[in-house]
Amino acid sequence: MEKYHMVRLGSHILVGLSGGADSVCLFFLLHELSKEMDFQVSAVHVNHMLRGESADSDSRFVKELSKGMDIPCYCVRVPVGEMAKRDKLSLEEAGRKARYEVFYQTAKETGADMIALAHHKNDQSETMLFHLARGCGIGGLRGIRPVRKGDIEIIRPLLCVERKEIEAYLKENHISYVNDETNQENLFSRNKIRNKLIPFMEQELCERTVEHMAHTAELLGEAEDFLLEMTGQAFDRVAVRDIEKDRFMISLKEFQKEHPYLKGAILKEALERLAGANKDLEKIHVEKLLELCGMSVGKRISLPYGITAVKGYEELFLEKGNEKEDVTETIPIPFLPPKEGEELEIPLRDGAVLTARVMSCEEFVPAYCGGKKGEVPIKPYTKWFDCDKIKGCLTVRFRETGDYFYFNQTDKKKLKSFFIHEKVPREKRDSIYLIGEEKHVLWITGYRISHYYKVEEGTKRILEITIRGGFTNGREGQSADSGGRAE
Repeated sequence: MEKYHMVRLGSHILVGLSGGADSVCLFFLLHELSKEMDFQVSAVHVNHMLRGESADSDSRFVKELSKGMDIPCYCVRVPVGEMAKRDKLSLEEAGRKARYEVFYQTAKETGADMIALAHHKNDQSETMLFHLARGCGIGGLRGIRPVRKGDIEIIRPLLCVERKEIEAYLKENHISYVNDETNQENLFSRNKIRNKLIPFMEQELCERTVEHMAHTAELLGEAEDFLLEMTGQAFDRVAVRDIEKDRFMISLKEFQKEHPYLKGAILKEALERLAGANKDLEKIHVEKLLELCGMSVGKRISLPYGITAVKGYEELFLEKGNEKEDVTETIPIPFLPPKEGEELEIPLRDGAVLTARVMSCEEFVPAYCGGKKGEVPIKPYTKWFDCDKIKGCLTVRFRETGDYFYFNQTDKKKLKSFFIHEKVPREKRDSIYLIGEEKHVLWITGYRISHYYKVEEGTKRILEITIRGGFTNGREGQSADSGGRAE
């Protein structure tokens, strides 16, 4: 706490108190420290309403614990299952979103200036492996930050200790806590990492795995902070913002002098500043911008958040698109399947929107197949694909020479032949959205998908893509539940 200056004199710290070993340990430690360091402690508990009586029992435990220590405790019930369905999130992601929303809201209502969470070294190693497996940069590998700045700061005082040290402290001081039985279930990715992967690494590779990974995360955190500082300086050297036109102009002459790492970081920084966010901005978008820098004058690409990049004579222009402009020139649009629990949204022409998300088979089957694996619903403007068969970048676009798909397991069919066989009018063919991986068409929207990408018995991760609104297959206002044919 001293190293990261987590606590200030007179602070009000709101502790996220689940009732489990980690949060109870943090609760007791902060209570003891508050007597010496003169700060106020209160608690907040979120009941996800997923475990019935077991969850209600945890809430009662937390209330009694706080009451016995004469500390205010605010218990909030959130129907996470309903929230997950409504927002199209996994239960894991919906639960995390619900907790943070409750934490911040309670902190505002109670006047707390800090939220204390009980993440520890084991959580840090889980996060690093989770991010590494799904692809990340230094920011993902640094894992969980000890302090997250803001009007209401988030602090993690236990990030320097391991789970076994927490349990030893509770045992030594005869402090009771509750066990969430779902932590032992291997339905969620993090549980699999916690219960299977890390124990294997500790037993077969190095018993100090968690300690070493935590140390690496700290070093990577310092490295990222340094690189962010260098990126900011480089950005100021090469980029100028035109506030009136809401765009950045990047001097290509100065840009080419920068280190390759900083070139990518500069472009990502420009995208994030224009977008006002970093979600859905991926490595592929930076790579496309780097390619554009070497193209001829006038070439342009479309990016998330309505951003368009144009190659000039001596500058690269990045600007927010005008909604009144015809954006048909921005097709094709490259994108990668989003991470589990996140949703990608891409605006298309005429008000149409493409949304994509990835879910596990465990989530997909009960939610969409009536509990029967292999029975995939039929909807013309929502389709599901075996995500692990997708090896590269996807593109939403119109037809191109050489396009093909698999009609069945062995029959490779040209898109042109399919349009002729289906008697699709020639004037309509150029307005049908295609989702493709290079020349292989995953989905001819409004018609069918390629057999190669179908969800099958062995499928583990599913990519869901929906196109709503605009002109789909030449008809206005189509949605995921109307018109057309599907495979």
